[in-house]
Amino acid sequence: MLDTGFFMTMGGLGVSLAGFGGLFSALHHGDSEMEPEVYRWRMREIVTSSFLLAFLGFGVLVVHGFTDDLSATARIISALALVAGVVRLLTSTRPGPAWPNEADRKGAIGGSTAALLVIAGNVIAGSQNYLRIVMLLLLLTPALVFIRATVDATASGSEAAALDD
Repeated sequence: MLDTGFFMTMGGLGVSLAGFGGLFSALHHGDSEMEPEVYRWRMREIVTSSFLLAFLGFGVLVVHGFTDDLSATARIISALALVAGVVRLLTSTRPGPAWPNEADRKGAIGGSTAALLVIAGNVIAGSQNYLRIVMLLLLLTPALVFIRATVDATASGSEAAALDD
């Protein structure tokens, strides 16, 4: 039996996190030391990854309505998450002003690659419980970007510099 409550909650969290993009925007001061490219990258990451989570969370219900098969639903949603994750990895981790610290960029690539391998496992396994883990992994990206943006926006200049080291 499909756990609609969990997947509806994940979809709702995705929409809510996209709304945090507005809060992030409100925390951003035009005269702050943050580069405009970093700000735009963070806004894009929060919003696109949040809407991806919402789309896939609510999409579970739609796909299950068509297939009426839990295993097929888990595989299809995991495959969509995998494709979106690969595209996002290739587009959002390119070197540039949004990544002033190369170690952070390489860490993000490593973390994303590990998450994609986990997601790929459910394309094969087709498990609803495994799909819950996939959804939680998808929740990490907007949450971590928002946390980092909040820390940077509220830290003094010396504290923000210490975080980048």
